[in-house]
Amino acid sequence: METPVQCSQTDNRVTSDIPSLAVCLSILIHLLCLLYTSNSVAVAGDELIVTGSVVNLRAAPTTSADTRIKLLKDRKVTEIQRQDNWIEVETHRQDIKTGWIHESLLGKAALKQNTTSPTRFDRFKQRFNNHNELIKKQNGVIYFSEVQDKGQGQIEVIATEAWLKSQQDKRGTTMNSVFKLWGKFVPVGSSMSVRVFDKQGEQHMLMVR
Repeated sequence: METPVQCSQTDNRVTSDIPSLAVCLSILIHLLCLLYTSNSVAVAGDELIVTGSVVNLRAAPTTSADTRIKLLKDRKVTEIQRQDNWIEVETHRQDIKTGWIHESLLGKAALKQNTTSPTRFDRFKQRFNNHNELIKKQNGVIYFSEVQDKGQGQIEVIATEAWLKSQQDKRGTTMNSVFKLWGKFVPVGSSMSVRVFDKQGEQHMLMVR
């Protein structure tokens, strides 16, 4: 008697597992696509950019809707809301302010990097704040609460009650320290001034160069 061959059952079982594996792979790919789509499309309030050469801005989220205007590539818009595969955007125009664009024709705008260098007043203000903290540690008081840039080398400082109640020589000394500090940021030969005001706007002292 011949021994029955069992391999056919094993082959059938392996074969029957193949569709299940294909289904799992299909679901995984679908989930990855959804994840990619969700990450590539901005949310309400984000800045988008037109990626198509000439894109129709439609009155409703459908290709059968009227075209309000045409937007050129690299035009920046702001997302308002989404409906299916359509995005309502704000155009930042005066005539046609909003409309719908298919999401395949939009992409995320590149984030702007702040390349602006700090001004001389910005650098001075940081030193001014550090100077205030040093005086507070040494004397327990702050003589000037804030400083304002008035342009063309002119600044104004707001005096605290501690400065207003100080003796005249003490006022002059503390004022002169601020004046010298400001002078480090204003080029030699350029005019500069420092005025001291109280919170009510009354001027108490002025130094000029």
